[in-house]
Amino acid sequence: MLAAIPIAGCQKAANNDTANAAQNKANAANSNAVKHEEPAKADTAAAGSLATPTDAYKTAYAAREKKDYEGLKRTLSKDVIGFLTDIGESEHKTLEEEIKQMFDRPQAKTADVRNEKITGNTAVLEYLDENGGWKWMDFVKEGDDWKLTLPNEKTPDSEEPSKKKGGK
Repeated sequence: MLAAIPIAGCQKAANNDTANAAQNKANAANSNAVKHEEPAKADTAAAGSLATPTDAYKTAYAAREKKDYEGLKRTLSKDVIGFLTDIGESEHKTLEEEIKQMFDRPQAKTADVRNEKITGNTAVLEYLDENGGWKWMDFVKEGDDWKLTLPNEKTPDSEEPSKKKGGK
C-alpha cells in the first residue's frame, strides 16, 4: 500500500505540491482505517449478544444453524472449552473438530427459551430440545458476557423441567 502512494504521486500534474501529497497520504490512511473498522463492527453485530443467558443461548443457536465455528466458540465458557479440548486430545481431534461436531447434532426448530433464573454469576434457563421437550441449560458470567457452561449439580435434572416445578 505504501509503495503505491509514491507511484500515484508521480502521475499527478506538476503543479501539485508537497502539502497536497501529504494530504493525500493522510486521506488514504484515514480511508483505510475506516475500511478496517467497519467490518469489525459488522462482525461483532453479526456474532450476536451475550448480554443475558437468553441472548447467549440464542446466539449459540444461530451459530449452530449457520455452522459458524467462531460464533459458537464465542458462546462457550472456559470450562466447556477446556472440557472439549481434553476430549479432543483423547480422541486425537482438535478443539475445532470437537466444536464442529455440534453442527451435526439435531437441535430444536426454534430458539425458544423460558424460566431464565440468574443467581449472581450463574444462571439457568429452559430450552426446547429437538423433540419439543424442555431441558435445563447452565450459564456462567465471564467478564461482561454470559456463556454456556457445564451442567451444575444443583441444576434440576428432569427431562421435562416444567412438570417438576409446576411450570407451563
